[in-house]
Amino acid sequence: MLNSKLKLLLFLSLYGCSQGKDTTSLYSIISKANCKGPSGMYHTELHATTDGYTRFHQSFSNGDQDYDAVAYSDTLGFVVSNGSVERKTESAEISVGKGHSFHMIALSPSMIFNQTNGGRYLDNQGREVVFKYDSLSDRILSFNLINPFDTLESIEIYYSQWEKVEGLELPMQVQIIQGGKDNFFFEFYEVKIDAPTFAKIDF
Repeated sequence: MLNSKLKLLLFLSLYGCSQGKDTTSLYSIISKANCKGPSGMYHTELHATTDGYTRFHQSFSNGDQDYDAVAYSDTLGFVVSNGSVERKTESAEISVGKGHSFHMIALSPSMIFNQTNGGRYLDNQGREVVFKYDSLSDRILSFNLINPFDTLESIEIYYSQWEKVEGLELPMQVQIIQGGKDNFFFEFYEVKIDAPTFAKIDF
């Protein structure tokens, strides 16, 4: 018979092993998704780090111009065209880009949003982001934020199709409902954790 202390140590070691990659050592995530919205199909690629860098790129099948932006913090960023700076980003654009960092948010909202002493989360414009969690798994089911371009409109983000990626449980499908009517659906086909080839773009 194992004594109680030995049983506890065995349990803790097995429990620790089951948790996979330690998110405290996480630095970067690259994600690529095929997306569908009210205007048709499009593609989203996002490169994000835990120290505030985000590159947000979307290309559209309907002929709309690509959108490519880089944010270095909550307040500094640039819209990029053909590898050169086109203009500085607006605060709302940075908020949208960071809000698309779905996997970092799923792992820990504080990687993207500012956490108050009371445990609330705020976007880069100081507006509250509200989360709903699964009571059994403690996964984030959804979160709700204010549209930074229209503060009378809310945006709801729902997670589904969780899969293990390099030891981390991540959602591979995301649904966005904007203003209670416009639906967007993200199907992720590639997610890279701390890729050796990851590199920031400096301007």
